[in-house]
Amino acid sequence: MADIDIDLSIKLQQQLFVDPRRIHLLREIEKCGSISQAAKQVRISYKTAWDNLNAMDLISPKPLLQRSTGGKEGGGTTLTAYAKRVLRLYQLLEQTQQRAFAILQDESIPLTSLLSATAKFSLQSSARNQLIGRVQQLCTQGLNCQVQIAVEGLDSPISAAITQASAERLQLQTEQELLLMFKAPWVSLQQQAQQINSFKGQISALQQQQNSHEAIIQLSPQIEFCASYHSADQHQIGDSIYVSIDPEKIILLAL
Repeated sequence: MADIDIDLSIKLQQQLFVDPRRIHLLREIEKCGSISQAAKQVRISYKTAWDNLNAMDLISPKPLLQRSTGGKEGGGTTLTAYAKRVLRLYQLLEQTQQRAFAILQDESIPLTSLLSATAKFSLQSSARNQLIGRVQQLCTQGLNCQVQIAVEGLDSPISAAITQASAERLQLQTEQELLLMFKAPWVSLQQQAQQINSFKGQISALQQQQNSHEAIIQLSPQIEFCASYHSADQHQIGDSIYVSIDPEKIILLAL
């Protein structure tokens, strides 16, 4: 895919607030502390710079510029704390848009789910196992909450144990989409099914080094788990195996 240039504009009260040129102007003012010098760097006239700054100030919820006159430095113009936050937010939005377009190159990423798309192009985690699911049931017991999560490709829900305070912070409700994360050492391999969070699969790959052994277990065409295991355990590619996850080891993320 060719490089994509994205011009981001933000409107307030149905009027232009910031666009690339205005952001460039604010950044130059932040650098040099002078509207006239900033205008030269942006290659616009002082009047054009002033008109743009005035237009922004008129609709901005808070002042953008702080002016000083006289003194040893001869006065100047600096950005307010709010204006600096506008610059940082604009930078974050630019990065988000660029990453959003990057997912167009990967047809395996579904665009029907904001959470799954966000997880693919924004989140980086050391947890090897990441799943997208929907809350099926919530069961509160005192200060704890048991969350039953349906995941496409698994024949039964995954149970996650969190505190009631965490459930409230995530604003959990049935049918809500969640990202589940758990590390390979938190997945145990068993010869028999366990009572909770136990899924049968087939070992599709083994990675063995001196003090590190990992197995990839295929549970369905679209679901695979990565599990760490001890060197004393004997596993072979093609073996049928049960994987289980402690409900308290599952991390939940929500938008």
